[in-house]
Amino acid sequence: MSEETSPLTRLMQAEGFKPFSGPDAFRVLAKAKERLNLEKMEMDDILKAVSSLGSLMETEIALIYALQDQICTRCGWCCTENTSLRVSKDELKNIAAFKKSSYKKLKKRIRARPRKDRTLRVTRHPCPFYEDGCSVYQIRPGVCRSYPTSKILSALAGGGPYPDKCEISDDLLAELVIKRALEEKMSRENPELIKELADKKRDEMGRLSQMTQAQRFQYLVKHHRDRLKQAE
Repeated sequence: MSEETSPLTRLMQAEGFKPFSGPDAFRVLAKAKERLNLEKMEMDDILKAVSSLGSLMETEIALIYALQDQICTRCGWCCTENTSLRVSKDELKNIAAFKKSSYKKLKKRIRARPRKDRTLRVTRHPCPFYEDGCSVYQIRPGVCRSYPTSKILSALAGGGPYPDKCEISDDLLAELVIKRALEEKMSRENPELIKELADKKRDEMGRLSQMTQAQRFQYLVKHHRDRLKQAE
């Protein structure tokens, strides 16, 4: 398969594509190089894989959402440095039950204020549920479960700073770099296999087309979590 038609080349030639670059990209590159057998890899493939992170596919986003649960170090940075926490009423009720407290008492204690979108903004800082570690980790709110991937995606889209203080942000993107660099290598050495894999992925996504986007994404995250558990 020629370079002009390789997977990463096609991705990076898409209209509106913006490469992932700067200090964050250099750190991710270093992480990926540590884990790859450089004697068997083309550096150009690795560099293209890093730059190509300016655009992520749905299946890849689901992969890093699943992976972050597995590699989270619970360092507490997101709990202590973020200035506020947004939760739904149901999430806060679940936490109240977990804490054996009434919903109203907990809401008052943590100074949760209603928002126009019917969620609640917790204004206590640091997070009131951080007690030498997250005390509600098993039932933590969705905004916590999505961190740092949600912030990474926002940064890649130009919507906010990259969460470079989180210990696993670079690791998550490094995994995608490794995946993409290996696929790029395979596209040259075994294009028939790459086409077969692409066809299988297309068929799978076709079977999921009747789902809503949210349902499809939940399915993909669960699928990746199951595969990660099997690989342990």
